[in-house]
Amino acid sequence: MKILIISDQKKIKESFYNLNKSNYEVEIVCKANYKQYIKKLSEPAILYFDIFQNSETEYWKEIKSLLKLQKYFLGIIDSKTSVQDPASFFHAGVVDYITKKQLYEGISQKRIKNILDFKKEILPEKQCEKNKKIELSQNRKEFSAGFIPNGEWINAEAGKEYVFYFLFAEIDLASDWKKKCGQAHLKQIKDVFYNYIRQHIEPANGRIWMWNEFGGLALIPYTKKYPDIAVTASKLIAHAPIASCEDFPFKMEISYRLALHIGETTYKERGKTGTIVSDSINFIFHLGQKFAKPGNFYLTEETYHKIHPGLKKLFLPDGIFEDKNILRLKRFILN
Repeated sequence: MKILIISDQKKIKESFYNLNKSNYEVEIVCKANYKQYIKKLSEPAILYFDIFQNSETEYWKEIKSLLKLQKYFLGIIDSKTSVQDPASFFHAGVVDYITKKQLYEGISQKRIKNILDFKKEILPEKQCEKNKKIELSQNRKEFSAGFIPNGEWINAEAGKEYVFYFLFAEIDLASDWKKKCGQAHLKQIKDVFYNYIRQHIEPANGRIWMWNEFGGLALIPYTKKYPDIAVTASKLIAHAPIASCEDFPFKMEISYRLALHIGETTYKERGKTGTIVSDSINFIFHLGQKFAKPGNFYLTEETYHKIHPGLKKLFLPDGIFEDKNILRLKRFILN
């Protein structure tokens, strides 16, 4: 397996020294010549583009060009750890992001193996993705409930039925957390997760509505605009490894799963929802607790049809649950 480093910093190759002991063939080529070199490659490879000494406009131009080469996987080297939002690379389709710290520690065989395992996982999905998309229903559900005027919470009236986006969020392996943490430790984690979700969804016009120990349900009023909550939830999943270090206590790895659905329910204020009967609420809890896998974000088909077209390419068909087509956000590799 060839690993090609596109960089004018020759010393970077030293960080890949451990890979030379294995079956990986590591080469480095300067930025001025890499396009001609790539044309000569006849086998799959992992390409690492070093963004050092390139402006943001310049390196994004190169990244977009490299991503069009379907035969290769693309990684980014940020030797100065200068990028403020690394998740933007993964949203575009990059599979690895290497910072100054990783270069210093050296690139491990395990890291490359994770990328190759990831490749094996998604290739079958890509091959059948086109056929699966054909199976998605062309009939868009029309809702009988009303819309909150202008999507503004101040206009919501208790007792009336509205159309909402329902976002399910819950910490993974909650039972394990209970076993290994003391009560004070556990309470802090639960409180931080609650505030973490709340702080991220409120700018997308979301409100936490039902909540248990380790997660719950948020509501976002439906409007005819593309829902910001779909982008927000995608970022929450992509940023999870970073959030484990920056936002959560004790520097422990945190994992959570998200699910988004659009449906109808009678609206009541939080804390007064015990008498509500709603198929949409039942479904989103079932989707989040029975179908969703750790560390993933899921959409129902109904929601998929509403999100921004540019976001749709990040979702793959992932099966049927309770007679609904479900799509999953592509996985990102950060370690």
